Amino acid sequence: MFKENKWLRANQTQATTADLSIFEVGYEDVHPRAPYQYEQLDYYLIHFIVQGEGLFFINDELHQLSCGDGFMIPPHTDNNYYPLVGNPWSYRWIGVRGSAAGRVLQAAGLGGSTFTYHHDDVAQLDQLFAGVYQDFANDHFFGALGQFYEIINLLQIDHEQNSRLEVSLHQQYVLDATGLIEDRFQEPDLRIGDIATAVQIERTYLYKLFMHYLGISPKDYLVQYRLNHATQLLRRSQLTIAQVAVQSGFADYSQFSKTFSKYRHLSPSEFRRRSARTTLAPNQDWLRP
Repeated sequence: MFKENKWLRANQTQATTADLSIFEVGYEDVHPRAPYQYEQLDYYLIHFIVQGEGLFFINDELHQLSCGDGFMIPPHTDNNYYPLVGNPWSYRWIGVRGSAAGRVLQAAGLGGSTFTYHHDDVAQLDQLFAGVYQDFANDHFFGALGQFYEIINLLQIDHEQNSRLEVSLHQQYVLDATGLIEDRFQEPDLRIGDIATAVQIERTYLYKLFMHYLGISPKDYLVQYRLNHATQLLRRSQLTIAQVAVQSGFADYSQFSKTFSKYRHLSPSEFRRRSARTTLAPNQDWLRP
């Protein structure tokens, strides 16, 4: 599917925060091969299968996985995975580390004794994984992290919808709030207080719930969602930067430029120029063994 395999890894100076940072990204077309044991990791690694089938072994359990499935490998855990002969899988992966990494993945239902997941909209999740890779490859580490949070939010929604247990009231507040943010992010006067009022909870308590379940504040979630939308428009549309600002929920060009520069570490115009003239120019680029 991908025609080639890529593996990118950050160096120590590229970490975004001590709480959570993207450490590694990649994608791979896997050809049939003999099984072998991977070395234990010191970070979390999450995979998403976009085509084909394979086997995943962890903690003496076997999982047969296919398109739309994914799996997570926690630190310091024996693991093994390989493609099925006749229909080998293609997948993307993201490695994360930091003090909040386990808690964030747990919000998506991953951790404890659960290491696999499924998402019905393969194209949707594939695009987000690809977006994380693209931002990471272009040294836009906060952008990569923002799109990773969108992946986590989708997996959290899946986890809650598929669970036979009743969704807790606290988790429902977060689901309702993220849904409202995603529906109304284009409103420049949208405030977190408005979201809290709409879901009938105090703003300070909403903040605590977001930090607990997503590892990010409601305000930062809104900002990252707007910036992710703006990034796609800058890459793929002919809209002026002022028009991109308006369609992404910013009050004006000045606010958009200031916010974009703060989180992406370059101006919107420079980002558009780089995206137009380069494909991938990573600092490090290896084939995954």
